[in-house]
Amino acid sequence: MPFFSIVMATHHRPATLARAIASLRAQSCADFEILLVADALDAETAAVVARDLGPADSFLKRTGAAGPADSRNRGLAMARGEWVIFLDDDDTLEPHHLATLRPPCERADAQVLFTDVTIVTEDRAQPGIPELGRQPTPLGGADIHMLWVKNFIPLHCLAYRRSLLQGLSFDPHLASQEDWDWLLGVCSRALPVHVAGGGAVMHKDFVNPGLRRGQQETSNNTTVVLDFLHVYRRWPAPTPELKQARAGLLQGVGLALPVDWF
Repeated sequence: MPFFSIVMATHHRPATLARAIASLRAQSCADFEILLVADALDAETAAVVARDLGPADSFLKRTGAAGPADSRNRGLAMARGEWVIFLDDDDTLEPHHLATLRPPCERADAQVLFTDVTIVTEDRAQPGIPELGRQPTPLGGADIHMLWVKNFIPLHCLAYRRSLLQGLSFDPHLASQEDWDWLLGVCSRALPVHVAGGGAVMHKDFVNPGLRRGQQETSNNTTVVLDFLHVYRRWPAPTPELKQARAGLLQGVGLALPVDWF
């Protein structure tokens, strides 16, 4: 069995998908499988799948509504590895990432780990997707309990022992914040532990609006506030201080709710 299962959701982004898979093929630790799930399939994506996936990998073209949540759930159901990582089709991992994670993953008490991240800005409308800027972003100094207020850990920075995830799933009904909702479900079982360094890279295109899911209208209007409220109700804040922090955050966008609501 592979040590890592890398679950990928893809939707009509063959160029960034090929880049993401190439970053996995470049890993110095090769003990992993790729589980790629597409909610739509075009000729270019099919060509990437045929060329870049190996005999140990799996590909599924699923039916149903578009969106990464169901795709991740289907990929997780197929995973065989001891540890699971979710990698979006527009993000990458530096060659040392899995090798950095493996030793702490092998500790008997390890359940959920997260690394630092490098944020890369780019222009996806240009050939070769030129890089415009790069910013290493350490995550270890944050109070992990602030995850109950808002998310600050990108999804592909996290690695989970697969046995911990039994019964958990991404909510496909959320227009945004499904990564955070998932993470709070994980936190209800085990808190993430920081591993310094790593090689998670988050790619962002601020030049061409609409090319990232988070820049679409459904992820930028009052739907986001509604999704925050949904997450807050599903995962109540465990301390009075976190309840107050939640109330303060929503008050900042004009929504005043009593602290006890959180």
